[in-house]
Amino acid sequence: MEYLVAGVVLVAVLTALNLTLTMALTRRWRARVSAAAGRHHGPGPVPVHGEPDLGIAPGDRMPGFTATTVGGATVTGDDLAGRPALVAFLSLDCSACDDSVPEFAEHARRVREAGGQVLATVVGVDAAGSELAARLAGVADHVVAELLDAPVGSAFGIRFYPGFAHYGPDGVATAASVGLRGLDATARPSAS
Repeated sequence: MEYLVAGVVLVAVLTALNLTLTMALTRRWRARVSAAAGRHHGPGPVPVHGEPDLGIAPGDRMPGFTATTVGGATVTGDDLAGRPALVAFLSLDCSACDDSVPEFAEHARRVREAGGQVLATVVGVDAAGSELAARLAGVADHVVAELLDAPVGSAFGIRFYPGFAHYGPDGVATAASVGLRGLDATARPSAS
């Protein structure tokens, strides 16, 4: 009988140890996946090393799109044509998106001073009523709230958040990046 009790106790201890290790590994895996997936959208794998590909590259033309702003107005790609444009792609599930608003506001100010327009999209279940959309209302000319299917982001081919793209007056991207670092290249003129 003593051996039976010892065997049951040993199995219980090993089971508890196995459960603890499994939970710890699952927690680490979820943290890593959610950190990457919170910024990822669309097809393609989440990159492990190197810079993620936004889905827009310098030289790409602005796609045609039509969207409704949080104020109820309609905005299209044609509304942004003929002058510089800065486009931001942000998500409610992305803490880096919220953190990028002050620096984005500075980029937006420079684009607007140059006669350009600024479009910001916010993706999330309650994007229209979100604090992020409200903060962007004073920064961007057009704020578009999108559900998780993100039709405007999909038209542009966006795969990660926060994403930013600068377009020249000819509608050609002069700079695009995940995060604001890559927007420093906007001084380059786009090819007509």
